[in-house]
Amino acid sequence: MIYEEYDSLIIKVQGEIGYISDFETYEVRHMTDACMNLYGVKTREEFQGRKCYELLQGLHEPCPFCSNKRLAEGETYSWEHYNEKLKRKLAVEDTLVTIEGRLCRMETARDITKDKEQISSLSNRLSTEELLVKCIRMLGEETDTGKAVNRFLETIGTYYRADRAYIFDLDYERKVMNNTFEWCAPGITRERERLQGLPLRYIDSWLAKFEKCGEFFIDSLKEEMDLDSDEFQILSSQGIESLLAAPLVRKDKVVGFLGVDNPKGGNGDLTLLRSTAGFIAEELEKRRLLEELEYASYTDMLTGLKNRNQYIKALQQMERENPKSAGVVFIDINGMKRLNDTHGHKYGDSVIIKVAQILKEHMRGDIFRIGGDEFVVVCKNVEKDAFWENVAALREAFDADRECDVSVGCSWKADEFNIRDQILQADDLMYAEKQSYYQTVFRSGHTARIGLAREVLKEIEEDQFVVFFQPQVNIRTGKIVGAEALVRKRERGGVLVPPDHFIPFYEMEGVIRHVDFFVLRTVCRAMKKWREEGLDLKVSVNFSRVTLMEPDVVKSIAKVCREYEVKPESITIEVTESISKMDNEQLKELVREIGETGFSISLDDFGSQYSNLAILTALKFDEIKFDKSLVDDLEKNTKSRIVMKNSIQMLQDLKGTHSLAEGIETKGQLELLAGYDCDYGQGFYFSKPLSLEEFSDLLRKNKDESP
Repeated sequence: MIYEEYDSLIIKVQGEIGYISDFETYEVRHMTDACMNLYGVKTREEFQGRKCYELLQGLHEPCPFCSNKRLAEGETYSWEHYNEKLKRKLAVEDTLVTIEGRLCRMETARDITKDKEQISSLSNRLSTEELLVKCIRMLGEETDTGKAVNRFLETIGTYYRADRAYIFDLDYERKVMNNTFEWCAPGITRERERLQGLPLRYIDSWLAKFEKCGEFFIDSLKEEMDLDSDEFQILSSQGIESLLAAPLVRKDKVVGFLGVDNPKGGNGDLTLLRSTAGFIAEELEKRRLLEELEYASYTDMLTGLKNRNQYIKALQQMERENPKSAGVVFIDINGMKRLNDTHGHKYGDSVIIKVAQILKEHMRGDIFRIGGDEFVVVCKNVEKDAFWENVAALREAFDADRECDVSVGCSWKADEFNIRDQILQADDLMYAEKQSYYQTVFRSGHTARIGLAREVLKEIEEDQFVVFFQPQVNIRTGKIVGAEALVRKRERGGVLVPPDHFIPFYEMEGVIRHVDFFVLRTVCRAMKKWREEGLDLKVSVNFSRVTLMEPDVVKSIAKVCREYEVKPESITIEVTESISKMDNEQLKELVREIGETGFSISLDDFGSQYSNLAILTALKFDEIKFDKSLVDDLEKNTKSRIVMKNSIQMLQDLKGTHSLAEGIETKGQLELLAGYDCDYGQGFYFSKPLSLEEFSDLLRKNKDESP
């Protein structure tokens, strides 16, 4: 729920004076009706955009007593202020809130002018005025509601030298009342536990008194009550002989009362009880609404699960706690947009609620809804076997449900681990599983349909994707030994769009496999034709990390090669360092299977932004491709030459891994790389990326020129 639906509720408590202003610009964003009336503002247009110091204090610059510097998020600052413009004494409370991404100050005020005047003449061991201010300050300074109210009741009870001080809430819907807070003097038995759910009819006469005259004092129960009444029996059984009571009023309705049993001090003076009853009623209501706001801030209102705000907070807490182990489940509902478009958002919401229910039933941990159709479960300090048993039960439950079609990614780690990396890994595994969903238009027994997947397949059919080939050259001989297949997308007007403009989006949406396999099929089709002409070379094909995480992906690649009678040894699978985000065991198995099937594997973009050298020690690559950013600076940057020279030497020492430099554009770069014994090169110095026809012509020309 957006904040605008709460801000009026929070500060419009029993006609309370309140406003919200921007923390940085001082512009007033909201005023309660009571505040508008107090300042003679008739419409919202009159205050919106005006500076708070101008509108509320009559000043031309920020107030010298402004509390902004004293405020901190999650804390309340309480103070008193005499407003020269209003000529009123106010008890003020300030706190910080975030609205629509902007930090704002929320200020509420109570007019204590009359109360100050009324009690100024009273004198006691502790003056009523001082005690009232103490109670107000006490309620404002203590953030814990229970502690704040208990301290308040202790102060009231001590002032009246009473046996008990307490608060009752009235539930008109159920026609009962409940003792919600209680303070007892030393030696006095606590009664709160047994004073729950009492019939409201017990205090019919009290409600009449509250309505007629407000607070009242019963000097003697025996003299003023019917001894046979339920009211007398309940009170006398607690040892009560006399009492004070004041109504708690909210929106002109009695919602509870503040009571004091057997007062021995104060001479029956009700001034303090009357004044504090109003304050405690407002304070409890404000705290209740703030708790609702906090609940809404950290709770997904549709499912009752924890929301993204709580998710972020929980991750920060986990990073501080360093649990011994953690299991993570990442879930995404398949075809959510299509469900909403086809069946309406009400049906879509019902599916979301059903997914949440299944998660609650089968997972033992913190469950978060972090997006419209995304859920994360984090299980701290869970045993490995127990976690995977719960995951298995969860999968069975989703498989058995015909409405909830989801993709699931899971990860369990122990000892030293980074929870954020683990969640990213579970997210990646979920997207890998999502590939199987996008391979078909309908999943058996389910009604979810594919939108973007169909769109991509249609674009492929309409030749909107084009594959170019950039030659790869043996640096020592200058001969073409291979090529890299590069995909482009043809937009309206024939403009070709590079892959970084569409690949990330397709990866995020889980449909990149269709583009990857389109490129592979195009390459295999071309290689079959070249072979028939006596042309033979290796071609590198890029595969997204998301595609490579698909179950049996190597078998799928090999199947395409068999269709076109292309040997796996003729295909190099290019990957980027982002594959290191995969689960270690899954990654090792993937690389092993690629090699055993006969494909070569190349690590692309090595040296771009940052490079993880550890990946070279953990996995076997047939080729390392140095990024263009390293090659660009070779001629003018000594450090670049040192890095490149030693990196190539490192690969030679590893044995079985050859080097390829991308982005070669000058003769000087080529000569330096040749001097470092780099194996292969690619770049505009040799050739720009060529269309299939152009590259085929180049191959034929090179064949004709060969001795």
